[in-house]
Amino acid sequence: MKKLLTHSLTLVKTPSQNPVILHAVGPGDIHYQMLKHLPSEVLYCLLNTLNNIWLTGNFPASCRQSYIVPIPKPDKDTTNPTNYCPIALTSCVCKVMEQMINNRLVWYLERNKLITPTQSGFCKGRSTTGQLLRLETFIREGFIQIHVTAIFFDLEKAYNTT
Repeated sequence: MKKLLTHSLTLVKTPSQNPVILHAVGPGDIHYQMLKHLPSEVLYCLLNTLNNIWLTGNFPASCRQSYIVPIPKPDKDTTNPTNYCPIALTSCVCKVMEQMINNRLVWYLERNKLITPTQSGFCKGRSTTGQLLRLETFIREGFIQIHVTAIFFDLEKAYNTT
């Protein structure tokens, strides 16, 4: 628990290095810089509160709120509404909670070997390069066997709802 406690405090002290995340403030108007400079006693209180949420499963309604900001897609016509990506800005405290939950779930899945070795997306130390090498090997072996079947999906607009 001590390691988890220290790691969780580190999440508050060193949030994601993504500049959008570092500067975007959602509901609650609490900025990462405010969290980063809290005294240790207050950080422990925040951590206890977040752990209590985790243990009880009582997720606050305020963490379900967000500000939706349309971000134009690069090199697209900005007069067309379909050329925008909706970005949801959530509370920075809730983002820290999300990172804690993500770290705990990934740790559990890896520890119990519940993630298949062929999974590359969203896995630390793995990349799409490995999947491309597997595909290339599969195709080369298919040339020897004279038969290859592959299915490809274009997911460019997979999450667009309009």
